[in-house]
Amino acid sequence: DLLAAAAQVAKPAMIYTEVLTNPRVRVVDVPAVAQVARASGARLVVDATFASPVLCRPLEWGADAVVHSATKYLSGHGDVVAGVAAGSAALMDAARDLCGRIGASLDPFAAWLTLRGMATLDLRVRRQAENALRLARFLAEHPAVSRVDYPGLPGDPDHEVARRLLPGGAGGMLAFELAGGEAAVDTFVRGLRLIRFAPSLGDIKTTVSHPLKTSHRTVDPGTLARLGITPGLVRVSVGIEDPDDLIADLAGALEGLTA
Repeated sequence: DLLAAAAQVAKPAMIYTEVLTNPRVRVVDVPAVAQVARASGARLVVDATFASPVLCRPLEWGADAVVHSATKYLSGHGDVVAGVAAGSAALMDAARDLCGRIGASLDPFAAWLTLRGMATLDLRVRRQAENALRLARFLAEHPAVSRVDYPGLPGDPDHEVARRLLPGGAGGMLAFELAGGEAAVDTFVRGLRLIRFAPSLGDIKTTVSHPLKTSHRTVDPGTLARLGITPGLVRVSVGIEDPDDLIADLAGALEGLTA
């Protein structure tokens, strides 16, 4: 209702949204947003990077175009900087023409690496989603953790929307908040042995990041508070490792916060 009211006032040419938001992994009801876009005469562009084409197909929900950071799940190995757009022939012809004019073309080796990664996309994403659910369940029970953001958990506020839109799994991204704030995050990160600290995501190896100091470091305090991005928030990009090894690493890093 708020989006529809805002669209009536602003009369946007385009509405841009994610499927799973960064960093708190909230689920956007894209079919509902598509209805608002159609009613207001706006084009709908959906960033489906966090979900990947394995878990959702926004064009089937009414999106005009879908974009992905191919650096993440599509290539899957953290060694490419690339992007992908998909949509109608008319839109993609226009985008291709613009890319040609401004020189935004992917080099051949990066294109090859991306295609190589996409051969295992389905296998990787489904394993990452399974692992993420295991880790989310573990973190939800840990006394040092005050909140877990993962729509695959039954208690998550977006769980029902995720069940409807993402029946194949809620993806490989999750976030959690440490009760001890920023100091607790520093202790936790220093205690990790297998899991790496890195600002990117979608790799086959599990990584963590601290949004307040990385991806959202330039966001004003009021917006951070509204989005629930606190000093104790940790984002996790879950890989394909043995989940027992990952849980053991998390447990070891959290031990110093509860001893």
